[in-house]
Amino acid sequence: MNKVSRDIHTIAIVGAGSWGTAIGAWLSRNGHKVRIWDIDQAVIDDVNQTHCNSRYLPGCKLPSGLQGFTTLESAMQSCTIVVIAVPSRVFDSATRQVKSHLHLMDPQKPPVIIWGTKGFASASGHLLSDIADRVFGETAITATIAGPSFAYEVIQGLPTGFDLASRSEHNLEAIANLFRNQTALVYTTTDIVGVQIGGATKNVIAIAAGISDGLKFGINTRSLLICRGFAEMNRLNVALGGQTETLMGLSGMGDLLLTCTGDLSRNRRLGLGLGAGKQLDTILAEIGQEVEGLQSARETYHVGRRLDVFMPMTERVYRILYEGLPPMQAAHELLAIGPSLSE
Repeated sequence: MNKVSRDIHTIAIVGAGSWGTAIGAWLSRNGHKVRIWDIDQAVIDDVNQTHCNSRYLPGCKLPSGLQGFTTLESAMQSCTIVVIAVPSRVFDSATRQVKSHLHLMDPQKPPVIIWGTKGFASASGHLLSDIADRVFGETAITATIAGPSFAYEVIQGLPTGFDLASRSEHNLEAIANLFRNQTALVYTTTDIVGVQIGGATKNVIAIAAGISDGLKFGINTRSLLICRGFAEMNRLNVALGGQTETLMGLSGMGDLLLTCTGDLSRNRRLGLGLGAGKQLDTILAEIGQEVEGLQSARETYHVGRRLDVFMPMTERVYRILYEGLPPMQAAHELLAIGPSLSE
């Protein structure tokens, strides 16, 4: 791959979980000056003192150019770009905090806000772009990045690809060039709805695939679930104004395949535990990190119902998680629907 020509920026990362840290390391290795902030002081101290994030990415060495900051104000001072990488349940709060400090950013350049968060907004079920539009309005250029991206592999620089979406078509390539390097393919699109739907819904299907494997149904069944799960995702995508072509790309099908089949997937591991008969609290304690599919299942289910979108797999995952539906009964119910009703 040809070397990408890029400007060097000062970038603030909001959230030092596994994904935020991986993005920070990625951008730092691309030559940018990267500051990462989190409310967990122990994580920030670890980043600065040992160049590691032992809490979320044990054993992974971070580049020395990635620095931890103890306040959002200091992280955003004179920066040109902010990347938000927090769980979707706190995305609204994080965007409002960032908005209150926009005046600290480099006044010579328009502020750029990018989010790597996937999911629907907590409680409201809105797309995260709706939140960003409401909070930032015309005060910042906004974009989102998504794709098959286990943080543990991204931080090691293993080859992968992403979709970057923004309504600001004029700025798309410049923003994508922040991330492009010899191991990261970054494609661009203005279909910000389609890119978000993939990330918001694929975790629900990954839980279903994990449940199937936990029930020992085999690879055929897993493939069936992935295929029909994609159909559900796209029905919701189209209902919200997204493009099917986008969902067939990296942020949709690519991320879906990764999350349903990769053993690093926390959502798949949650499903595996449920299929094996474990209690939810026990599984979450074993995983020890945020499992986005828990909220995604609830929000996706309610968004689908509000729009009258046929999503039988999402409904069963929701009922397993929140209403105590036995996984085997859910499987029998799905099989009983038949192909004539599931197209």
